[in-house]
Amino acid sequence: MTDLNNTNDDGVRPNHTPDDESNQAELDEAWAAFEAEHKDDLADVAASRSAKRFEKHAERRDKEAVVNARDLSPEAFSSTGADHGPRDFTGSSWLDTDDVMDQYDDGFTEPNPTIGLIKRSKLLFWALLLIGIAGIIATAFLPAFAGILGTVFGVCTLIGAAGLIVQHKGHNETREDYFDDGARV
Repeated sequence: MTDLNNTNDDGVRPNHTPDDESNQAELDEAWAAFEAEHKDDLADVAASRSAKRFEKHAERRDKEAVVNARDLSPEAFSSTGADHGPRDFTGSSWLDTDDVMDQYDDGFTEPNPTIGLIKRSKLLFWALLLIGIAGIIATAFLPAFAGILGTVFGVCTLIGAAGLIVQHKGHNETREDYFDDGARV
């Protein structure tokens, strides 16, 4: 390999350091002369596809979020005042939901998660469907009786599925008023 030795005269540096103003002025003049000599080449580079792509990338980076949630103080999320609280101007924090609900007493009641009465016919069809599916799976392990058991359990499966499909009334029976959009938790 080549040794990186300084082949200049002793004490002569190949590059000038821009420590004083005269060296800086010389560098500015040299750069201006270089730009003048290579004006067409620099214009071609500036108009190239890579330069345009770089410019778009730089613009996107400038548009990125300047503020991060970690940069904000905790008071930005929880302090109260006239200018705090998302989507409201009441001066309440979004963390004080219980206090706001109690203050306005809007009649909120928790949902009742109990399951109502199940119709016997629906229960029977579910039982037939599940027994039929389990029986068809079990029939695979009894090849001697596959013809008889497969037919019986297949009919049970078909009757159970058909009964459930016929009894299904759709999803609109749960809507109670005009403004109910059907969204459920």
